[in-house]
Amino acid sequence: DIDDYVVFGSEVMLCTDMHAPWVPLEYSKKMEKKRGPKQRFADIRLCHAANVLDHCTLLPGVTVAERAVLGTCTLAPAGSYYPPLAIHSGSQRGRSMHLRDYFASPAMRELEDKTMQDLDNPLTWWRFNFMILLVILCANPLPEAAWVATYFGVTSVWDFESDGVLALLIVTPFVYNFIELVLLLSNIALKWIIIGKYKAGEYQFFGSYHTRWMIIMICGSGISALQECLHGTIFEVWVARACGSKIGKDCYLSGLIVEYDLLTVGDHVAIGSGCDTTGHTVENMVIKLAPTRIGDGAALLPGSFAMPGSVIEDEAVLMEHTQVLKGETVPAREVWAGMPASGCTPVASP
Repeated sequence: DIDDYVVFGSEVMLCTDMHAPWVPLEYSKKMEKKRGPKQRFADIRLCHAANVLDHCTLLPGVTVAERAVLGTCTLAPAGSYYPPLAIHSGSQRGRSMHLRDYFASPAMRELEDKTMQDLDNPLTWWRFNFMILLVILCANPLPEAAWVATYFGVTSVWDFESDGVLALLIVTPFVYNFIELVLLLSNIALKWIIIGKYKAGEYQFFGSYHTRWMIIMICGSGISALQECLHGTIFEVWVARACGSKIGKDCYLSGLIVEYDLLTVGDHVAIGSGCDTTGHTVENMVIKLAPTRIGDGAALLPGSFAMPGSVIEDEAVLMEHTQVLKGETVPAREVWAGMPASGCTPVASP
């Protein structure tokens, strides 16, 4: 049950099946006693302007009240209730953590209300969606078009009768990767043409900035497959610098970057696969951008998150699947773990 103005992030899972193996047996039995054994499913209710952000999991019977925020990687256990304006995140012993209650300044509340009022105008809604659809229709065929261009490029210099199969196997990778390189360079150019420089601030949903931000997100994930192959190499560092990031020397980058200009990385830093250093969050129909800084010698192990506004100081370590919250600072040479993260002392195995 989803009310108006609800915001979803990416990779959200909603589970209404009370017989699913990750739903506690006690909750299932309680609901069967209350509603009868034939009622296998329990409703999930998202109230007016609720926020369910990236990688959240909601189990049966969850209610998210008006303007409540489930932050990145929140686990909402079966039957839980999130009151209005409450902000939760992560998971500790199977339950999300209550961080604080949301308090918007008068200017921020005005921006949020204006965004929701603008959505009542069909022109705003359909203009945004048609623009995004047009970009998808243009960008989606490009990976296949790269293979078509490769075919024509190869056949223009290769002849089956005279050159043989060996020449084909040698020429094809060069032609295909040259085309992918052109697409990657085009993607970098598009970032500067459409967005320019990412700047910290608040931007309303479905406005000009949101539209341009979405276009770059779509193009960045679909135009070129080459950048993903470059993870962990010096060439990935070159791409990040070309897009506006400040990257030090001898760095290993294998994570997700979206708002390049807001990321500063020191020397000898390792960012593992699946790490998230994006510079944005979304709350109540407003995109909020803030810079992230990672100090010299720091290490982000695979799957960890450095949220917008966070600072990872020199030689600090984030363990696997660790989430540093917005505005937090991990002190130098400390090891943090958990969702949300806190300091820990790793113990060596005997």
